[in-house]
Amino acid sequence: MKRTSIVVAVVMAVGFLAAHVVNSATVNFEQLAQGKAIVEETCIECHDLEWPMSKVTDRAGWEETLTKMANTGAVLDPADRELVIEFMLAKSAFLTKCNLCHGLERPLEKNKQFQEWMATVQRMSAKQPGHLTEDEIKAIAGFLTAKGAETALY
Repeated sequence: MKRTSIVVAVVMAVGFLAAHVVNSATVNFEQLAQGKAIVEETCIECHDLEWPMSKVTDRAGWEETLTKMANTGAVLDPADRELVIEFMLAKSAFLTKCNLCHGLERPLEKNKQFQEWMATVQRMSAKQPGHLTEDEIKAIAGFLTAKGAETALY
């Protein structure tokens, strides 16, 4: 039992350090696409993706969720864990921020390049100044680019 606690503490500490390093620079849409691929490849081994793709929470909530999954056998190295968290945070921002003004179906049906999504999200953000931070704009544009035309929200 004590050994398990030590292993969990070490994994969490390494995850924290990885998060600090990755978050010091803005995560780009290629990294969000990697996070999406890791979610699709890893999480589906134990359960469908409907629940994680509909869940909305903050960084602490995703950290807790991934720790619970690790305790049941899910294996992610610290870099992959951070990519998953960044993807899930971008998805959470999209779900919570964009639906305040309009439905989510239309943007999920569109397939645009990152710069096109940036322009769209910036235009939408300008309609309600202060509603989105610059990081949220980039994350949402990255999420919409990474999600691709082949995927809705499961």
